[in-house]
Amino acid sequence: MKKNNFLSILTIVCFASILFIPIGLVLMWFSTKWKTKLKIILTTAGTILYAGLLALLLWFLLSPSVKQEDFTANFTTEQGQSVFQDSTYSDKKALLPQGENSKSNKKDKNKSNVSDNSKSKSLGKGPGSGSARWLFPILFFLFMLILILWTNWKAARKKVGYENPYVDTDQYKLPLKPDSKMPMVHFLKLQTEPDEKILFATETTQKDNEGDFVVTSKRVAQFTKTENWEIPLQELDAVASVSNSAFMITTNGQRKYYVLLNESQLKYALAVVRWAYAKHEEFLHNQ
Repeated sequence: MKKNNFLSILTIVCFASILFIPIGLVLMWFSTKWKTKLKIILTTAGTILYAGLLALLLWFLLSPSVKQEDFTANFTTEQGQSVFQDSTYSDKKALLPQGENSKSNKKDKNKSNVSDNSKSKSLGKGPGSGSARWLFPILFFLFMLILILWTNWKAARKKVGYENPYVDTDQYKLPLKPDSKMPMVHFLKLQTEPDEKILFATETTQKDNEGDFVVTSKRVAQFTKTENWEIPLQELDAVASVSNSAFMITTNGQRKYYVLLNESQLKYALAVVRWAYAKHEEFLHNQ
């Protein structure tokens, strides 16, 4: 079994157990290749479920149990004497003088009042007061845990690979199909025509000559410190990769243009250029 499949199964088991949801969240964010949208949904649902479980457990653990005094009080006589009271003790109590009997009753009442007051203070105002005091710190802890995981995930993502500043490349579903939808590209350095749409943009990585490479619905272009060029799609002859971080564009005039970019962007650049060329050829053919 592959490592990724094993970690995915282990994550699902942690979620199913409910008690190990925090472990499942950590495994999901750092050890699985699930989609980001799915991870966010599972994180929200798992947190709510786990918080509800903890609140339910605290409610049962911290709510006061039935007092034994309340149980024995149901078995008292009309005169206030318990049926569980020892008969010998009741006989002796009956032989006592009336004054001493009343004093002892007062002392017993005072002691019972003191004990009841102390128990009521220790138990709190109601059955939900203890659980409510514990629920808010736990929810705050879970919120901070999710915030820390999210921050670490964002930092790890930036360290692991290149992040395109113009478009989220995860939105490109490779291989591109004729009916594929292109994501929004935020590139403001190119002035487009009214019926022209930017399909892809990324930074170029040629040393001391950095710039940008752009693909639109009508052309491909590169803007660097030393040279800028634009090629209409109908003039393209071939597009091919020459290394894991560079590809070559050949025009009908047999002129060659080289584009150097981050290796994580190469497959998207090639796919979008070929897709745009095919769509443009289809458009010209239908006219």
